[in-house]
Amino acid sequence: MTEEIISQIKRNLSGNPDLDRDYLISQLDYYKNHESAYEIIKEISGLVWQSLDFYHEDEYNKSKKTNVSRILDEVVPLIENRDKKAALEKLDNFMSHFDDKYETEEIHKESDFKSNRSIAEIQYMRYEENKLSRSPRNYNPNHKKSRVNWKKDVKINRMSEVDSDNDSLPKEYHSFLNPLEEILFYKYIGLEKELAFIPFDEPLFDLYYIYGTLLLEYDNYAKAEEYLLKALRINPVSSKTILSLADIYKSKTRTYNRFFLYNVDALKFAYKNEDIARAYRNFGFFYVEENQLDIAAAFYDFSLNFDFNKQAFRELEYIKSRGINTEMDRKDAERIIESKSIQIGVNPFILDTLKIICADLEKRNHYRGALYFYRILYELTKDNMVLGKINSIQNRI
Repeated sequence: MTEEIISQIKRNLSGNPDLDRDYLISQLDYYKNHESAYEIIKEISGLVWQSLDFYHEDEYNKSKKTNVSRILDEVVPLIENRDKKAALEKLDNFMSHFDDKYETEEIHKESDFKSNRSIAEIQYMRYEENKLSRSPRNYNPNHKKSRVNWKKDVKINRMSEVDSDNDSLPKEYHSFLNPLEEILFYKYIGLEKELAFIPFDEPLFDLYYIYGTLLLEYDNYAKAEEYLLKALRINPVSSKTILSLADIYKSKTRTYNRFFLYNVDALKFAYKNEDIARAYRNFGFFYVEENQLDIAAAFYDFSLNFDFNKQAFRELEYIKSRGINTEMDRKDAERIIESKSIQIGVNPFILDTLKIICADLEKRNHYRGALYFYRILYELTKDNMVLGKINSIQNRI
């Protein structure tokens, strides 16, 4: 079955690197919940890597996988087979002698957002950084050379990593799943140093996130926090990482201040329904602990708009057993949430950004990339017009 799927994907490749990357990205999303997801995604990721412009250059033309890729190939199947203890033991051994060459001494600054860039400045284009004459903070959106296609600019940024040892300018290394995350990074966080990207074949974010969540599952809170913060340093807008950190502060701290603030951040960056719902359930937990059960009911009830989670139903039953009316319409729930100055639903900036990305990709006939982002937009909005776009693009491919 897996071989047949991969063969079909390969048959659909056009030979055009830009189009093929868009198509492969859409397939990553399509097969993410497949029973053989790990093997399929691993093969697709390899195809994405081969489609990059710099694939055949000497610095990146490596016949062997990196140590990070190899250990994840061993660990992920163990997790999928529910043998998390063996996975943790493997990672414990690996991390005991692993050296992260991209790590800096700086500690991640929690919620220290510095950038006030607008979507009009960024759209979904990456900044071209001139090392000699311009810093990211001096970006001029009207300058003809200030914006470049994020795909085509990959080569520039990736190659800058190779020369980083000879570069006098300090760098900060990041990795993002897609352009939407990169835009969120510029919008809410911004750069302190020159931007450089961790190569695709060194999935450090995955390594730290998986290790951190396994440590958390086995109640090693201090070490879990250390590695989840490393993951967050690489991708500071990863809502799933922020939510995992929130779980630590929910469990080990005397007060819930940091837990609350991390959920605010997670909600700001979340573009998946399960992450949005998880953040609202966390707010529900917070207000149960504060003995404000009517407020908690609103958050648990509102979370069900994004994910029908058993925990939310159980908590609502508990609140109901305490004599609180848990039946409310959406407007009542929104009114209560708004009274607590907490974001209602999806961050509007994310929706606006997705619309710009989708329209731009479609206009430039990058249909598979547009399809990938339209699907994200539809999952968040259930908008029939977006569904119509998806069906229209599928008919063109």
